Amino acid sequence: MRLRHTIRARYSVPSMLVIALLTATSASAETAEADTDQDAIVVTGETEATGLSLSSRETPQSVTVIDSLRMQEQGLNDISEVMEQVVGIQSNRSSALGTDGTNYTARGFAVQNYLVDGIARPTNIYGFTEDTADLIAYERIEVIRGSAGMMTGTGQPSAAINMIRKRPGTATRASAAVTAGSWDMYRVEGDLGGALTADGHIRARVSGALQENDTFIDREHVKRRALYGVIEADLGPGTLLTAGVEYQNFRNKAASRGGVPLYFTDGTETHFARSTNGGADWSDFSRKSVNIFASLAHDFSPTWRLQIDAEHKSGSYDETIGYVFASAIDKETGLGGTLYSTRWASDLTLDAIYANLRGSFEALGQEQHIALTLSHARFDDDQTPYPGWWYGGDYMKSVNAFEFFKTGSTPKPDLMATGGYSGNRIETSAAAGVARLKPIAPLSVIAGGRITWWKQDSYSEDTSGVRTWTPEIREKAVFTPYAGLVLDFNKTISAYASYASVFEPQTQRTIAGDMLPPLEGNTYEVGLKADFVDGRLSASAALFRMKQDNYALADGPGIFAPDGSSAYHAVSGMKSTGFEVEVNGEILPGWRVAGGFARAKAEDRDGLRQLPQIAKDSFKMFTAYRLPGKLDGMTVGGNLRWQGKTTADGVGPNGEIYTQGSLAIVDLLANYRFYERLSLGVHIDNIFDKTYYSGLFIGSARYGMPRSFTATLRGTL
Repeated sequence: MRLRHTIRARYSVPSMLVIALLTATSASAETAEADTDQDAIVVTGETEATGLSLSSRETPQSVTVIDSLRMQEQGLNDISEVMEQVVGIQSNRSSALGTDGTNYTARGFAVQNYLVDGIARPTNIYGFTEDTADLIAYERIEVIRGSAGMMTGTGQPSAAINMIRKRPGTATRASAAVTAGSWDMYRVEGDLGGALTADGHIRARVSGALQENDTFIDREHVKRRALYGVIEADLGPGTLLTAGVEYQNFRNKAASRGGVPLYFTDGTETHFARSTNGGADWSDFSRKSVNIFASLAHDFSPTWRLQIDAEHKSGSYDETIGYVFASAIDKETGLGGTLYSTRWASDLTLDAIYANLRGSFEALGQEQHIALTLSHARFDDDQTPYPGWWYGGDYMKSVNAFEFFKTGSTPKPDLMATGGYSGNRIETSAAAGVARLKPIAPLSVIAGGRITWWKQDSYSEDTSGVRTWTPEIREKAVFTPYAGLVLDFNKTISAYASYASVFEPQTQRTIAGDMLPPLEGNTYEVGLKADFVDGRLSASAALFRMKQDNYALADGPGIFAPDGSSAYHAVSGMKSTGFEVEVNGEILPGWRVAGGFARAKAEDRDGLRQLPQIAKDSFKMFTAYRLPGKLDGMTVGGNLRWQGKTTADGVGPNGEIYTQGSLAIVDLLANYRFYERLSLGVHIDNIFDKTYYSGLFIGSARYGMPRSFTATLRGTL
């Protein structure tokens, strides 16, 4: 069982401090947004990267917003599809969706900081991240790259993914869509919202989606169920009550936790068919969650608001795992593969509450802004232990890969619970404050900080019900600062500089048994931002340098801490440098673009490159053009994703280095509005049917999606 936790700890980063998000400005903006035209372009909408509601140009960090219009036009139905579109985020998807092999990086470090309406999800407890979430509940996705200490307090200095839920408007709106596509993909969704009373003081919205599909991988079958409802009530002048519930249900059957071998034992590359599945026919990955949230906000004046938010999320994952792994197999016989089997299951609970006070005042002839936040959250993970490959025998047995890949048929080992329970509990509290001061009109000074308390314990419970708790981590009053400058040269162009930090409690131990100190991450960033065409087009350029100290590095094979876990030591000086250029908006009437170029190079303290399986350079660009005149019902567009060379060092049987050259994936789309309220959208992804690997791992890889088609019929009221 220890191996299970060792693997998960390597790919998890604590990131769970609650911040204030639904502020006076953003709450009113979202309500108004629900009433605007569906073709409205969100270019400089407000974000919460600094703890204040600022536009992208006012924020001294790189920010990308994927709005509902773009999600609809590109047919983006889940968060993993959005991540593929964000400038500067690189995916390394080495296994099926729903497993722990779908990973993302930004600026050289892992992206695991997910937030929903500003409430962070813990990443050092497996299963809490939102990487399988259906987007039917969300209005837009905000991505803040770099350290996000004012948002999360903890985590890696990579990026924070903030998922903003839909809100009801006063105007009645309804939509429904039916989608069909490659590999028997079918999806039905609906969205209805508006005022429930004649005066508009009570509003509601409900959305739901059902999706079922095979994939290009043999036997793999995905089901999605999502339902969302929210209600708002004006309790009195300046007082708003919001409450809602979100349900998500994801299941991926016969999927593999790994990919296919890259090499044969003679050192030659394998080149299996893209449909090859290394998963057993009884493999089953499922996640469920119910999230209840509420908010009470009161405006004391036109410029000051107090808001209290609370959230309770109960969820679970249940993963029955059977997959073949082989660093190399025999070219003639198919021998050399090992079938790994186990089951992971846990019940998860999140409880969070925070209070936020923010407002503005006049000083020095300018408007000054301030925000204060208090928060507390608790996260529980209650695991049911099952046997697995660490038992040996039928849980880790040799198989003929050639025969197994054909059907995935193999006897399922006994995966009944072994008895007892184990789990983790994290309690965290924080106090934060930030101010944006303008000593003179063109200059903004943003300064703030967060003080965090962190308590993490684990427990084991025997078959008689006796539970034993073990203290793990205690971090008291850890301060994470934030500072930034924004200088407006004119109404169009601004320059900025910022410093931001985060920290990450670590569970690895030294050879003496001491727990490693927290990982510390810092980001230094400078850049330019500009708004053109009356704010309908934005552009930005950023240079960054990021650093990690107290990075956990294993002492080596066979070196253990007193508790039997692998021994580690802390290393400082891990760094990443690079730049990003991005554009978003309407360059000509009816012609929209979104995308840019990113370069990031991660190195250790000795200058050796890290994560070579992630391309240093990447380019992403989406465009859509609405034809003029009598053809104005037609929108055409496409998407280009390019990345540079990637390598997997020493993965071959003789130490061969696997190299995947640079590649470009092209998608096309067309949407025709038959009538004012009815449209048909068609998507062709990977139109040139490029064969490539979407992720590289130790000796194995998963193929990227071949050419695929979807068509969506959508009606609105």
